Amino acid sequence: MRITDSIEVGGTGFQKSEKTNGKPGQGQSGEVTSQEDQIQLSGAVKDIGRLQTEVSKLPEVRTDKVQEAQNAINTGTYDVKGDAVAGKLIQNAIIDKLI
Repeated sequence: MRITDSIEVGGTGFQKSEKTNGKPGQGQSGEVTSQEDQIQLSGAVKDIGRLQTEVSKLPEVRTDKVQEAQNAINTGTYDVKGDAVAGKLIQNAIIDKLI
């Protein structure tokens, strides 16, 4: 890994706002300045943050889907499609490995 003034994270860039020479908090003439670090987030990073907030508001269990499946099992109409289940398992395994 190479660390530079700019870092690429998943296609979104984080970049140092200013370059300073010498010790942090000192200007070129040696006087102490009150300089604050800043970062600027790209639009994609802001969207990801917003989406994470929205997803966190969703319930973990969708009771409507659970009830629908329970009704189908109880009435004997629940049909398991093996190909669809296998495809979803493989898809989720690939996604988990990438993340």
